[in-house]
Order: sequence, then C-alpha cells, then structure tokens
Amino acid sequence: MPAAPIVRYADLPTQPWKNGKGVSRTLFSDSNSQGAWSWKVSIAEISQSQPYSQYPGIDRVQVALGPGEIDLEVGGERHRLRAGEQLAFAGEDEVLVAPLGTGFLALNLMFVGEQWEATVSTTNGSGQECSNGQVKILVALNDRCQVGNDQLNRLDALMVRSESPLNISGSFYLVTYTPSGEDSNSKI
Repeated sequence: MPAAPIVRYADLPTQPWKNGKGVSRTLFSDSNSQGAWSWKVSIAEISQSQPYSQYPGIDRVQVALGPGEIDLEVGGERHRLRAGEQLAFAGEDEVLVAPLGTGFLALNLMFVGEQWEATVSTTNGSGQECSNGQVKILVALNDRCQVGNDQLNRLDALMVRSESPLNISGSFYLVTYTPSGEDSNSKI
C-alpha cells in the first residue's frame, strides 16, 4: 500500500482556466476552504492557440508532456518546447501558447515565489523521502510505473510522505516544492 492515495488522472474533473480560454486538471494543491493556495500542480490541455491566464505574484514552471511540440511566446519572446523540456516564467507575463499537433498536455507548477522554490526532474529511483517542510509529488510518465504493489497509468500521481519511503519502479516526474530559505542542499 502506498504512503498516500494515488490520484488517478483519468478520474479528475476538468476545470476552466481563470481566463476561460482552456481547461486543466489539478493533481495537488495546498488550497484552503476559500480556494486560496500557495502552490499547485496541474495538467493543462492545450487544444488550440490561446493566451494563458495571468497570475500576478505567482511563479510558474511548465513542462511539455507532448505529444509533439508547443510554442510559448512569453513577453514577446518565442520558445519551442519538446516533450520533457521545461520553461519558467512569471505569472504576470503575457503568454501565448500554440500546440504543434493535437492532444498536447503540459505539466504546470504554480507557486508563490516568496514562500516556495520549485524544481521538476525525472526519476527512476526508489526510496523517495522529503526533507522537513518539503512537498514532493510523483507523476507517472507512462503506463509501466509502479508504487509498491500499485500500478499507475500515465499522469497518475501521488504525494510523497516524509515518514514513509516509497519503492517505485518506472519513470516519473518528481515535483519538489521547498520552503524559501531552506538549505539549498535539501533540494533535488
């Protein structure tokens, strides 16, 4: 049994973007009963050329999941991302997105930069543990991922609990939020 429940991507409801121009599915956030959050991990569906919602005061990292490529224009500067590539930008930046193909998905990290630092990397390792105050989330990269005895499908996710090291197999994105001001050696 895993240390935390598995969030099944296929079971998550779509939510409209703040600007109403697209949809995403939230994997995890620290939202309170009023809906306020200081960090959030979601997967956006990019079906057409469209602007991103602006989030003043929020830092963002986007990881292209594919299939294919995506063009991001951030503050007038164009970036082409292939699956697995990432780009950080400020929430107040004007961002236009254009998929180069159909069915494009993007992993989005959003966070209050004054409170958190964020990284995203790939991992095949087991025994993931958190340092004090860290938040770690594993997102399955394919249908051959396993946590303990549980099979995960692509984009299923779970939060790593510090008290319970996990035995994982397969390829995952590892999202790590570290409270700002923490020792940089505690980051992955």
